[in-house]
Amino acid sequence: MQYRIHLFYYEGYKTTQIAEITGQKESTVRSLLHRAREKLKPILKEMYDFE
Repeated sequence: MQYRIHLFYYEGYKTTQIAEITGQKESTVRSLLHRAREKLKPILKEMYDFE
């Protein structure tokens, strides 16, 4: 899952491009990115004390 986050946020790929690279449906990529953000949210909130 980490590489999708990297491709999206650091490399600037669109979800359609990530889907092509990974061989997944675009909806799957979007869903996995959403799940990753939900997992990161409490970690980042604790580290940086933001809402």
